[in-house]
Amino acid sequence: MTNRICIYLLMAMVFLGFYQGAKASDTKVEQIGRQAVKAALDKLNASPESPLACITNAGYVKYKGCSTRIIFDIIPKHASISLGASNLLPVHSRWDEKLWFVFLKKGKNKELLMTYVFIRENIPVATEPINVYVRKNQSFEPFKKVLGNKAFSVVTLANGWSDNIPEDMLSGALYHDHLCCGVFSGYFTVRFIQKHIPLKQGEKYIYIGAPAWCQDDYLMTPLNLTPGKHGYYTMDYPWSRPWKTGEKTYDKLGGIIIQYHKRKNIGRAYLLRFDWQEEHFRKFVGMPELKLDWKNQPWLHILYCRFFLKNLDRPEFFVSVLKEIPLKKRRDLDRLIKLGANPLAEMLGQDNEWSTSLK
Repeated sequence: MTNRICIYLLMAMVFLGFYQGAKASDTKVEQIGRQAVKAALDKLNASPESPLACITNAGYVKYKGCSTRIIFDIIPKHASISLGASNLLPVHSRWDEKLWFVFLKKGKNKELLMTYVFIRENIPVATEPINVYVRKNQSFEPFKKVLGNKAFSVVTLANGWSDNIPEDMLSGALYHDHLCCGVFSGYFTVRFIQKHIPLKQGEKYIYIGAPAWCQDDYLMTPLNLTPGKHGYYTMDYPWSRPWKTGEKTYDKLGGIIIQYHKRKNIGRAYLLRFDWQEEHFRKFVGMPELKLDWKNQPWLHILYCRFFLKNLDRPEFFVSVLKEIPLKKRRDLDRLIKLGANPLAEMLGQDNEWSTSLK
């Protein structure tokens, strides 16, 4: 009996030790969150009621082996920042990255002050404020000096928040981990599908990213399409390359949306076309001779998002149906989605130049 009591006591002590260790670790994460907010408010000369936002990888990463999700509860206690207010912005990150925060404060005359908060020797350190509001021809070099390789991600998301882009669009960009104009294009694709290709009773959507680009990371959420539920497929095809058959050239391909009735094994496939309306964009920025160099002119993405914002209620301005075909039996669907399928060739005809390039 004495031995049994000793074993129980030992187990209780071990359990209590684990519990206290976890509590101490959680307290340290909470402390990091509180200190990060305080450091940022001091640097931004802001009060908790100021128009603020926080971009962070908290929730995705761990700090010293512990979850950082508790920070989502800590930040709202010390500033007017929360998930519900859409100004606490958790950006999709790999689990093993270092914890960081970016705090933003809106100012007058298009001023968007940012301080970057990183952890040094268990203490949050905030950088000097810098204006990250982006105008045309804006160099990103000053941002890179502060943020390093996170500059494009953080600055595009910050400007998206400042520009009041739609909440679901911002959420998609956070999952994509930056707000390029490519992910924003998905907003129009989804609205076009909802408006012009609605589901009928018993049907479901299947989407084929052929081509796939950044928009696919957004459209999977509002349409609830995932690879795991067999609702999303992708093909490695360049979004900028036209599809050329012997009779016709098809440009500006925009992906394939399928309405499918699983019980009846019938449906319809629509190959979409996405027109970036580049001439209208050049007019929007007042640069008629502008060359769209996406890699070396990162400001283009932010200005293009503002151009998209001006046209939010015009999905047909960008999206149209290029080709549609009926699916009369399951085999018709399989020719679009099964391993080895070529959905573009199935819908448009063979492109011999593309086939040759694969050999």
